[in-house]
Amino acid sequence: MRKYNKIDYHKFVDEELYKKGFCIKHITQEYMNLRLKEIMEFVNGILTEYKDIYKLWSPKPKDWFLKPMNRKWKFSFIIEKNSGDIGLFNFSSVYGNNLHNHCTYVNRIFRGIGLAKLHMIKLCQTGLDDGFKKYEGYWDKGNNRSIILHLKMGFKIETMRKNEQLLLIGNLREIRDQTYKLYLRKSLS
Repeated sequence: MRKYNKIDYHKFVDEELYKKGFCIKHITQEYMNLRLKEIMEFVNGILTEYKDIYKLWSPKPKDWFLKPMNRKWKFSFIIEKNSGDIGLFNFSSVYGNNLHNHCTYVNRIFRGIGLAKLHMIKLCQTGLDDGFKKYEGYWDKGNNRSIILHLKMGFKIETMRKNEQLLLIGNLREIRDQTYKLYLRKSLS
């Protein structure tokens, strides 16, 4: 594992996304205000697409996107195609001593090309840079593809909430390293 400590993960993610024609940006309050309508359409389109499968998913109002959360603007990211199209959108914040995932959505036309893995590497390294050790989040228990991916990334199932959502939690360093290995394995095949 020590060999992974010498990698500049921020540079790695930026370079890998660049090769694919994407870039990753922090979502700031200013950025959110600038692209609010477009981001709302993106997220709510995905929520509507899957509302019959994931019963807790429903479109979000404007206030949800602007809602203040502890350090949300530090740990939330968007991946954009060079054309400006949204590839991935994530809200994360701080709950106690942990980073907490509120949502991550990937554009259906860009699924399967590693955006979620590259985002996870960037987010984990950003959290580690700030002294955090754990990342957690709730996943709808029917969201099998995402749950399986996150388990492969190094998350563990902690508990179930309201018999509908699984709480997944993991060590940031382990998630980063495991996701890096997963990404390399996929990109080499």
